Amino acid sequence: MTDTASNRWRPLLDGADAERAWTAIRALAEALRPPPEGLDPEADPGLSDGSAGLALFYAYLGAATGEEVWMEQAQTLIEHSIDGLANKPLPAALHGGFTGIGWTIEHLQGMLFEEEDEDDPIGESLLERLQFPAARGDYDLITGLAGYGFYALEALPRPAARRSLQRVTERLAEIGEPAGNGFSWFTPPELIAAWQRADAPNGNFNLGVAHGVPAIVSLLGECAGAGVLSAEGRKMLDGAVAWLLGQKQHGEVWCFASAVTGGVAPAPSRMAWCYGDPGIAAALMTAARHAGQPEWEAEALDIARRAAKRPSEHSGFVDPGICHGSAGLAHLFNRMYQATGDETLAEAARFWYRHTLDLQKPGEGIAGFLFWAPEVPFKPKWEPIPGFLAGAVGVALALLAAVTPQEPKWDRTLAVSVPLGEAAEL
Repeated sequence: MTDTASNRWRPLLDGADAERAWTAIRALAEALRPPPEGLDPEADPGLSDGSAGLALFYAYLGAATGEEVWMEQAQTLIEHSIDGLANKPLPAALHGGFTGIGWTIEHLQGMLFEEEDEDDPIGESLLERLQFPAARGDYDLITGLAGYGFYALEALPRPAARRSLQRVTERLAEIGEPAGNGFSWFTPPELIAAWQRADAPNGNFNLGVAHGVPAIVSLLGECAGAGVLSAEGRKMLDGAVAWLLGQKQHGEVWCFASAVTGGVAPAPSRMAWCYGDPGIAAALMTAARHAGQPEWEAEALDIARRAAKRPSEHSGFVDPGICHGSAGLAHLFNRMYQATGDETLAEAARFWYRHTLDLQKPGEGIAGFLFWAPEVPFKPKWEPIPGFLAGAVGVALALLAAVTPQEPKWDRTLAVSVPLGEAAEL
């Protein structure tokens, strides 16, 4: 999984900060460990909220520490996920379905088990699904086409993966549309969360990585870098970037709204992975590095630097998690710092890592961490959420990435795995 000869990732935290992080990581590892009798066979086997996400954490922890107990734990958890694939119907979603489990299995090959042959039952199942036209709006990273594409990228060079990527790009072209000065994807109102629909009764163009256009930009950029993007796909990528940058505002500490909605003036989004400038910057930088576009990277770095200067009290962050919290911000700034060496981003990452650790309250939640869980109607409450995307597993993985030299390539599932090679010259 990790090419140590070319690995350029370096621990960001040191001294007392690193000690605090390691204390939290080990507390989370103990708190998240399944009971001795094992997981319930009916427990979630998926990436975002289930055993596949837990397996990722324990595998990375085992690799970082050399402690076999964590590798054994990861093996048990991924076997639970594999059993879930075989024994229960699952959606195709990357975050919550069979492609997410498949991504984790592919990712952990060479770490937990030997490389397999070209058989790819998950890829074949995905190909069957992709035979049929996609619905307008069915393009996002969490449950839609972009997520399917990131599974297929991880599964390359398997033949089914290559064919899947071809079909994903075809489906994206079918449901996309010319917009502004480029090409984009519209989200109809029925696919917008009920609590957001009041602001967009007729739908919108989503600017978040989790549910919007930036993840497609990252995906198509990776496809270009992997040599699996057609000439038509490359035109679509160029159009998507042109459209995205056409939505960029020029505030001192912000650049993007959460969405483009007819009749609604742009307003600053919160700072997060799911929505906001840091996630957009990392997704665009990922595409830029893979597609060899230094102009895009310059734009991404400008967006990231502005976000790094935004006062925390105006950031809108919610909790310690990856999705909409401080660990997500810390990891994004760390990932972009590792790729660029920009000290402004390093300082922002350290700030948000410290903030994450400050949120730990011994005796509460999972190893001291609680998470903001919105309900329907919108009545949030604090919960001990264990999962990867919105809970304790994500916090643990982000902290681990700050104190070890192991590149956290698990963030490919977030569309923000910026390559660490040298940036192209303008």
